[in-house]
Amino acid sequence: MADKAFIDKGSPVYNFIDLATYGFGYRKPNHCSPTYGFIRSITKMGYLDFLHGGNIYAVKRKYAKEVIDFSANINPLGLPANVKKAIYANFDGILHYPDPEAKNITRRISQYWRVKEENVLVGNGSAELIYLIMHAFRPTTTIIAVPTFSEYERAARCTGSRVSFKRLLKEKNFQLSELNSKSAEALFLCNPNNPTGNLIIEERNVVKNLPAKLIIVDEAFMDFLPDEKNYTLIKEAHKNKKIVVLRTFTKFFALAGLRIGYLVAHQDVIKKLKAYRIPWSVNTFAQLAAEMILEDREYIRKTRQLIEKERRFLFNEIARIRQLIPYPSVANFLLVKIDKGRINSDSLRKKLLARGILVRDCSNFRSLTDRFIRVAVRNRPENKQLVKALREIFQNGRG
Repeated sequence: MADKAFIDKGSPVYNFIDLATYGFGYRKPNHCSPTYGFIRSITKMGYLDFLHGGNIYAVKRKYAKEVIDFSANINPLGLPANVKKAIYANFDGILHYPDPEAKNITRRISQYWRVKEENVLVGNGSAELIYLIMHAFRPTTTIIAVPTFSEYERAARCTGSRVSFKRLLKEKNFQLSELNSKSAEALFLCNPNNPTGNLIIEERNVVKNLPAKLIIVDEAFMDFLPDEKNYTLIKEAHKNKKIVVLRTFTKFFALAGLRIGYLVAHQDVIKKLKAYRIPWSVNTFAQLAAEMILEDREYIRKTRQLIEKERRFLFNEIARIRQLIPYPSVANFLLVKIDKGRINSDSLRKKLLARGILVRDCSNFRSLTDRFIRVAVRNRPENKQLVKALREIFQNGRG
């Protein structure tokens, strides 16, 4: 029976679960109800909050003010001018359906990674692909290395999968240690990991020996590594039915609002996923922008150069504030621990928001507490504003 203990009796949600679980007139759980499994999985999530960073719209509605968004890890260089011009020049494309196969960008990705087009599947951001994988394979058991992106758990639970967690320990620099011998049908890894910013796996050979039938490796932040080809599992994924690699154009390529990502996998895995895919999920402008930006080598070079320089600056400046501990990162963000004082992540977020700065409260990440925030790496003037605000709040060591 679905666990309704944490939901108020008499509420619409309670009554909906009651109906979905018991049906009309049933005294025992109606296991044949199409919503029974889904509701049961949702209630098991308990109080976990699946909110994410980057919700500037809610901030504007509530506070009616513009903010510098450090809560979303988006390339501070923004969209290249030539991509903007291409979108304007092709604006009439809005009159037509987008290419359902996303052929041009699929070909470009396959050329970029030197894999076959049959090994690439483009989707409406990597989030769509996460849910697609879960719906296509419907694993009965899933292991997730945490703390990490919460949509892995939500996607797994929405398909009725039993979820367990492998905790990444601060004492071990958030790196993945050996999993126990008990196998799971699916395993989610984020590498580099969000929100910790580190490579949780540095040796590629380790992954194929992990005890899972399907290993999903989210490499959303791998582009930020100049030597990413030494760490990406794309070369393994296109040959190995056990491994699926997720990539996105959201973070490094600053296409968050257009929603486009892709995965690389064995062609048999791609065929299975295509059978469950929603048609026309990737819009015309997203396909066009991704195709162009992937060819912009200068943009890629400048981004890596900027992020490396500004990440070092931000890390060093935050480390000088006695109450804060930044963790080393290879991505475009830093996980920061509030080590001392009475301020927690929620109160710090509010104090920064009052100064026009939005950061990510990490208290809703599994295995983290209300002593952690995440900050994106932005340009120098904005990074200076964040550091100045943090110093004011902590009063140079007295807060």
